[in-house]
Amino acid sequence: MFSWKEFEKARNILSEAGKTIYSESLGQHHIDLCPKDLLRWIEILSDDLGYVVLLDITGVDHGDKRPHRFELVYHLLNMGTHQRLNLHLRFHESEVVPSVVKFYSHAGWLEREQSEMFHIRFNKQLPALLLSEGQTNYPLRKDSVLRGWPLHQENTLPPIRINPNKSESPFPEESWEWKRFSMVSAETMGNFEWIVCFDPQRVVTSKVDVGYHHQGLEKKIESMNWMQVLHYVQRIHEGASPHYTIAWVKTLEEMMGVRLPERSQAIRIIMLELSRIAEHLTVLHEICYALNKNEHRLFLDAREKVFELFEKYCGQRQGLGVARLGGVREDLPHGWIVEYQAVAGILLKTLPLINNTLFSQKKFRESLGGEGVSAQTILHWGVGGPAMRAAGVNFDLRKSQPFYFYHEIDFDIPVGIYGKAYDRYLIRLEEIFQSFRIITQVIDNLPLGATVCETFDGTTSEVLKKMGTLTPEHRWHSSSIETPNGEGGFSVLAGPGWKLERARVKTPSLILAQALPSLTLGLKENELKASIASLGLRRSEIDR
Repeated sequence: MFSWKEFEKARNILSEAGKTIYSESLGQHHIDLCPKDLLRWIEILSDDLGYVVLLDITGVDHGDKRPHRFELVYHLLNMGTHQRLNLHLRFHESEVVPSVVKFYSHAGWLEREQSEMFHIRFNKQLPALLLSEGQTNYPLRKDSVLRGWPLHQENTLPPIRINPNKSESPFPEESWEWKRFSMVSAETMGNFEWIVCFDPQRVVTSKVDVGYHHQGLEKKIESMNWMQVLHYVQRIHEGASPHYTIAWVKTLEEMMGVRLPERSQAIRIIMLELSRIAEHLTVLHEICYALNKNEHRLFLDAREKVFELFEKYCGQRQGLGVARLGGVREDLPHGWIVEYQAVAGILLKTLPLINNTLFSQKKFRESLGGEGVSAQTILHWGVGGPAMRAAGVNFDLRKSQPFYFYHEIDFDIPVGIYGKAYDRYLIRLEEIFQSFRIITQVIDNLPLGATVCETFDGTTSEVLKKMGTLTPEHRWHSSSIETPNGEGGFSVLAGPGWKLERARVKTPSLILAQALPSLTLGLKENELKASIASLGLRRSEIDR
């Protein structure tokens, strides 16, 4: 558990009197800093206290409401104790913020995003990430006036260095070759544009450009109420929509101190794990399709059976509209458990047979081989989910920070060794079996009772009216769950009357896209498509 005593010496050494303030809110720990103290705090937190992972950076424009207009929140994680810490940096518009890239490499994209969304100035030049170069519109500022964007300039292929002295041996890079993969290329699957340098057989370096489909998700949320956001966030990742709807209501319920009925907790766990199974089956289908294996049709057929269970529960094939504030929308319908048991019985027999067929093919194993990824590289880039566990890092929020009653369920977290695409394939396959194991235990011990908390058992207008009678603590709150591709969730700042001042969306695909140059280093061109498919990147999760 967190102990402020560990920070007493650091506070005395690193900060001046009155400049650093520690506080605790809803079990989360916060430290207020000024920009000049940031790097010294980050250094001691990462090197001495074990906060080696930067989860996210959240920015907010307070306008004229506070003495300091802008605020950046650095969300840190201690992998040893699983403790989280939030560093709050408050500053004026004219102040320059130091970059933390030298401590956390993946902070580059996070800082670039905050720079172009708020026009926050960092102590290094940052290129555009999601918007066009040279834009002067800063969407998330309170005084922003959105108008036309500058045209996006196409990335040119970098030049190859050539030895001008022909009497000497050529430079090794003269044999290199740059190739462009557009958004419609099979390798990128419509998620980004990618230019890759080969030597000429294996990947030497690459550059990813994700700035092609910015929809202003977080900007739209600011003008909505909490119930409207609930219907909106389910589109963040339609293949895993229960995860984001449940993560959203979970955030609000934690802020309000709502205690869910046990039956609604059980149903939420069932829907979360069914959604995990469906998304993993989709990724396994994409891997086999990339390798031209006919088994991809079998994975699609298996996913259809899971979609049918969603349809029988909520009327929609991808589990949309599962959660509501204080519980779930519907109880399990009559006969649903029998349907689930039939589907589970079929898939638990079918999936091992499909895997045995694929495993017996040498070409399949070799195509998913290639260069491995070390655990150090994974932590270096802040990657989570199956890609992290495939590299040997045993971390899953369902175990490290269990919510609902995951801590009472007996299940295992599969861990790989080499971090290859084949490891990621095996991890996803095994997680499907573990999800069935979780659901079966929950159904066998399904609690009785209500599916909605009495306080919020009413229409949307009644719920909003009750919320208006409560006064939220004017403080940040973050809440995350383990989605199929890694940690996903929200960081929220609520104002008077539960008005949303800021809602930050955390998705795993943005970090995965940034880490692609390291995850694909040393691969052959014919290995790229299947390797990227195994990561489960989703365009809607990359968007903001």
